[in-house]
Amino acid sequence: MKKNKYKRIPYGQSNYESVATNNFYYVDKTHFIEKIEDYGSRFLFFMRPRRFGKSLFLSTLHHYYDINRKDQFNELFGHTYIGKNPTGLQNTYPVLFLSFSGVQSYGTIEDTITAFYYRIRADIEVFLKLTQERINFLDKEINEILSITEPSIMLDVLIKKLSVKKKHLYVMIDEYDNFGNIILTEHGKEKYEKLTHGAGFLRNFFAVIKEGTLSNSIERLFITGVSPLVMADVSSGFNIGDNISLFPELNALAGFTQKETENLIDYYVEKTIIKKEDRDKSLQIIKDNYNSYKFSEKATETIINSDMVLYFVKEYIARKEIPIDIIDENIRTDYGKIKLMIVKSNQLNGNFNLISQILTEKETTAELVKAFQVKDLIQHNSFISLFYYLGFLTIKKIRYSNYVTFRIPNKVIEKIMWDYVRKAVNQTYKLKIHNHELLEQFYEMAVNGTWQPALDYILTRFYEAISVRDFTLKEVGTKAFLLAYFNLSPFFTTQSETESNKGFIDIFIKPVVEDYEEQAKYFYFIELKYLKSEEINTETKKNAAIKNATKNAVLQLEQYSEKFNNKFTKKIIIILSAKELLKLEEIK
Repeated sequence: MKKNKYKRIPYGQSNYESVATNNFYYVDKTHFIEKIEDYGSRFLFFMRPRRFGKSLFLSTLHHYYDINRKDQFNELFGHTYIGKNPTGLQNTYPVLFLSFSGVQSYGTIEDTITAFYYRIRADIEVFLKLTQERINFLDKEINEILSITEPSIMLDVLIKKLSVKKKHLYVMIDEYDNFGNIILTEHGKEKYEKLTHGAGFLRNFFAVIKEGTLSNSIERLFITGVSPLVMADVSSGFNIGDNISLFPELNALAGFTQKETENLIDYYVEKTIIKKEDRDKSLQIIKDNYNSYKFSEKATETIINSDMVLYFVKEYIARKEIPIDIIDENIRTDYGKIKLMIVKSNQLNGNFNLISQILTEKETTAELVKAFQVKDLIQHNSFISLFYYLGFLTIKKIRYSNYVTFRIPNKVIEKIMWDYVRKAVNQTYKLKIHNHELLEQFYEMAVNGTWQPALDYILTRFYEAISVRDFTLKEVGTKAFLLAYFNLSPFFTTQSETESNKGFIDIFIKPVVEDYEEQAKYFYFIELKYLKSEEINTETKKNAAIKNATKNAVLQLEQYSEKFNNKFTKKIIIILSAKELLKLEEIK
């Protein structure tokens, strides 16, 4: 087999041995092993959004501490920081590695529970076979353990047998909350609570782990996941270990720093895989679309989504140029998780309003909650905190105490959030908007300045679907609705409340300069005015209110667009009420 002249991109790789021995590019995170040991706590929880490299880091810990990998230490770690600076605990533990990430999410709840059982059984079977000689497990003991059909009992018997043999486990659980989230989103809150409360089997499973830590049968524990939601439900909070997710020293444990990203790009430039002239543009795309995560209130640098960086480079290598589609579909959080929080009884709830507000204002303030249960998600602080853990928000600054100003981290996350808003509105109100038709109208809007068909189409469908009773979002909601669909367009970027000439534009649209057949060139300043029912309950009042709203809108648009007054600038007034669109007009 011909050996690559350059290191392969470890996109989607979560097995450390494979990365270390198969000529993959590796960003060395092993110095964090030393930091983690220095904390002194032996039972740790580490949360990060999906696709940030958690699984690869946990696999790194597995290979570092596993007694079965002792003979491979130099091969696996000789080139790393920890290989040159071992802590003394390397390869000293039998490691039970449990992965919840592969549990199926289809079929009945019984099918899902069965899949969980087989997942746990498979991981325990691998552990028993690898450690049989070192721990002196008899075949009958292994058969006894594997014949048990309840996961928590199987684990409990294993731990007790190890205790008798005076062996202390290091337990690692990858994506601990994946299974609970599947139950919650696929089968509903009621069935989720049955599994995570009282005598629920998932709660019992973690109770066994907790008992093992208290008896010291489990000497060390490292658990990864996306959020503290499931752990708070199964164990009444983080009372079996320390949540190290917000420690400033571990801000860069998962994901890439700016320097690590530059080094990666420079490596492929040096190998002439990435064109030298594309280096700076590639780094700018990465900065705008994948960067700006802060995982601690006191972190001094932002972190870049490592999966997206690897995806970008992988796509570049395949196409030999900067990829057009820069969003990896694997980065999207399942819509079911979001729908659960914003749609209730087929109606959009207050959390939907909150998401719309965040998207239009770009930030929000809340207390960063470190443990919360499903029942708490109706609370503002818990809901915002969950969005932070999921990666939709990041820390901008500390206001006071635990109160934080959160913001959307980058353009990719903003686009994904708009996709969810659009999907929630479509499903709730069964809108008859066809994206392909709208994209043609957006093209005309951006290239030829023909704006009326697109706005007529969107607003007509909006009023067809939404009744007066449902029209609770008012001006902010209508703006969010328009923005959600404008964000479909590849021909322009859309901003809300953009500062311009000592004012804030309701909606500002500017063309994207790309190599399209015809060049997008039109700018749009859009001002929305919402009139209350009492302002327009007679024809006379209605005419006066529209006239006054128009006058104010014209003054604002002229002020905002003062520096853009040319033939490619369009100024649009939208005046509306709960019942109807009252005016849609361009200021010439």
